[in-house]
Amino acid sequence: MRKITALLLLVISPVCIVFGQTASLHIHIATKKIQTYFDLPSDPGNDTYVVSRIDSNTNIHTLKINQPTFVSVLFLDPEPGRNQSFNYLFYLKPGDNIFMNIDFAKPGFGIEVRGKGSINNQPLIALGSDITYSFHRDTLPDRAINVINAAQKTKENNLAEYIKQYQPSAKFIECWKLNLKYFASDLYYSFKEDNRLYVFDAYYRNYDKWKKVNDSLFALIKLNNDDALNSYHYTNLIATFLEREMEHFSDEDYLHPIAFYKDWYGTDTTNGKKIFNSDKKNLVQEKIINRYFTGKTAEYLYNLLLESAKNNANPVNIPAIFERFKEKYPNSAYIPKYSAWVQSIVEKEKRTLNTNMVFLNGNGAAINSMDELLAMMKGKTLLVDMWGTWCGPCREEIEKNSAAIRKKYAGKDLQYLYIANYDLSHEEQWKKMIAYFDIEGTHLLANQKLTDDVFAKFKVRAFPTMFIIRKDGSYELTRAGYPTDITLLYKQLDEALAQ
Repeated sequence: MRKITALLLLVISPVCIVFGQTASLHIHIATKKIQTYFDLPSDPGNDTYVVSRIDSNTNIHTLKINQPTFVSVLFLDPEPGRNQSFNYLFYLKPGDNIFMNIDFAKPGFGIEVRGKGSINNQPLIALGSDITYSFHRDTLPDRAINVINAAQKTKENNLAEYIKQYQPSAKFIECWKLNLKYFASDLYYSFKEDNRLYVFDAYYRNYDKWKKVNDSLFALIKLNNDDALNSYHYTNLIATFLEREMEHFSDEDYLHPIAFYKDWYGTDTTNGKKIFNSDKKNLVQEKIINRYFTGKTAEYLYNLLLESAKNNANPVNIPAIFERFKEKYPNSAYIPKYSAWVQSIVEKEKRTLNTNMVFLNGNGAAINSMDELLAMMKGKTLLVDMWGTWCGPCREEIEKNSAAIRKKYAGKDLQYLYIANYDLSHEEQWKKMIAYFDIEGTHLLANQKLTDDVFAKFKVRAFPTMFIIRKDGSYELTRAGYPTDITLLYKQLDEALAQ
């Protein structure tokens, strides 16, 4: 699953996502064009993240919960030039039945909340926005942390006023105080890590300053805290921590390889690189979990690891990781959630290459341009997939659609070309994935010249990218988009075959 923005990320405690009573949200939006994105808790049989985008006036969501739970919703006006948005952090209890009216044309978005549970969900405490957006690309942390600290103080004052005005329950006060305890560390860490990617060189020139602020905030909290697992800002923080610390492995591999491989892999650089390069995601996440977390928090993060691997069609090391997870948590409610999927991985890993998987001479690495590709495929109608073994969305699309497309066009004059990009040093992994995903068709490993030339022709640079080559040598991008609109793709392929 891909993250839309920091506002959208919602992580829910394992103890909150089991079958129980229901809570309902009825949201009416006066303007039809407003989009709503829900991040909802779910039971262990479903994904932790459920994001829906709805353009209608009224939408109703029913949640199964067994204790008070935070749910974040983003409301967005997509009209060009307006870009108005806000997020709302609901505090829901079993049995709540909340009705919310919104009008973007009115001050304060015209928010009205009523119904059972509304006393805990008034705008004074629930309304929020992305306060760090304007500081992206800052090379120093000063402006961002000052705004975050001010927002922390405002939130605390709002909570005090809320308690005085609405007299909520003791449980509400307890949950919100714990949530606000992680507010500043969550916002700063998420901002720092996002911004690092925009100002990479400047960030590392000023690394000590960014780290000093982060250390001061982390000194005020417990990073491993089972008691905070129903806090929105805590679960958001540890999910972001798991994702971003995984990215830091590549930094350390480049900056401090000897110390890095000794510390994290217990070996020298040569052997450590082999292990790291074979799996830069699943095994790395497990290492981070085991170093920094224990108890229910570690169990919950294992769930995020497995869910991410499942959503990104990334089977590498998953059976072994799942076995270790079951040994640590033999009674975990997450075991049934993943058992069938992991068994399917075990079965797929037994697959081998077959005669319908064709590899060009030298794996096609000597092909340097689109023109050479067209000359080689002259007189054929092809669906071409620019992908990579490292690309989660590419693997997702292949797993979801490749077999279905072949089945629909079986016996018809349509051929398939899969061009793997940035994979010249991953030949073994490349062929394993072709067998694992049963990708029948012609395969080549693109060199940099071919990758650059193909994308230059289409004036795009994104993975996955699919295009169609017709028999006459003309070509066009597919109009199916991402995720693939399979109906549109079929229509375009039918048109190409008809020519």
